[in-house]
Amino acid sequence: MGPTETMQAHQTVAPAAVPALATEPADLADAAPPSIDIERGRAELRRWLRRLAKVFDLEAVRREPAEAGDVVRYYEQNHAAYRRYHSSEGAVHMALNPEGRFDAAGFAGPLMRIEARWRSRPAPPEDVLELAFGQGYNLAWLVPRHEYVRFQGIDLTPAHVALARARLAAWTYTTTDSTGPMEAAGETDPIVPGDPPAARVRLVQGDFHHLPQADGCIDCAYCIESMCHALDLPRALGEVSRVLRAGGELILFDGYLPRPLEALQAEEALAVELVARGLAVARLQTVDALLAAARSHGLALAQMQVLDREIMPSLARLEHLTGTVIRWPWFARRALARRPAARSRNVLAGCLMRTTFGMGLLSYREIVLRKESRPTRPDPGIEAIEAIEGRGR
Repeated sequence: MGPTETMQAHQTVAPAAVPALATEPADLADAAPPSIDIERGRAELRRWLRRLAKVFDLEAVRREPAEAGDVVRYYEQNHAAYRRYHSSEGAVHMALNPEGRFDAAGFAGPLMRIEARWRSRPAPPEDVLELAFGQGYNLAWLVPRHEYVRFQGIDLTPAHVALARARLAAWTYTTTDSTGPMEAAGETDPIVPGDPPAARVRLVQGDFHHLPQADGCIDCAYCIESMCHALDLPRALGEVSRVLRAGGELILFDGYLPRPLEALQAEEALAVELVARGLAVARLQTVDALLAAARSHGLALAQMQVLDREIMPSLARLEHLTGTVIRWPWFARRALARRPAARSRNVLAGCLMRTTFGMGLLSYREIVLRKESRPTRPDPGIEAIEAIEGRGR
């Protein structure tokens, strides 16, 4: 790989400024102070739960077992709503707005932070993998800016693959893609200066628990708000570790439980579980469990940033939109009954996320994991952590 200056010199668009990144791993005890007073937050939660109980059978929703296909159904059934109410450009993640007011430009916030991470490394990446590329927003933003990088992507949802391919086809080039194993996934074809963006992207429909890439072929993998859908987190992280080169990094943006569910009060636990059900998340992840699973596969914590305040404008916007839906319970019950189930339950998350994140019951983090040169022994504490989380569900 060439020097960092080479990557910067060949970026076709000058990167925008981003907040300074932490250079040392964050202490797990360090977290942003709650933006909502705990007692006021509990009163808000009670009000929201009372309102939602007039529309949904909350305990029934909470007890619903996770099923195969939930994630695909969630994104397919919510596609139109995401485009109409969330991001007309196809972003399916939270905007980062550190200035405290919602701005759609903040949807590029995680990508700007990824770029900043690349610039901070001794050498820029040559091979990058996006896990769960969604509607193609992230690739469409990053690929044209990095003409010396080969990009690959995997996504579980067939509609997302079709949308992303169509987006790349708008660049007038056809992507090298597949609906099965990627035979060329481990190859490192030379990059020709001036290659159009679509010529440097390979997309595949698949599951990140079973990556088709060859061992040690990726410099950087990133996943924005989708590792939360992992049904087997150690397996998913093990697959990422397998395809990363030594020193390669996995960059995650996602929401986590700072504490296990059993450490929360009953109404708090109900609220965060309803958020999970509303987002088709089968099992809430704690930060400790994520890091323990990562260590067991040779992925060490390189950086952790708490971004709760940056997503609050997005959460306030979603709260307003979904709160309007349930303003008149009798009308909401009739209207939501005509919608697909995954779209109806999404209202639960929209109504509860601002308060649960604001109270610190959930936390939005950027976590960077680096593959060590030598594999580490399995972490003996991971089974205990998973057992505790299992009892909390």
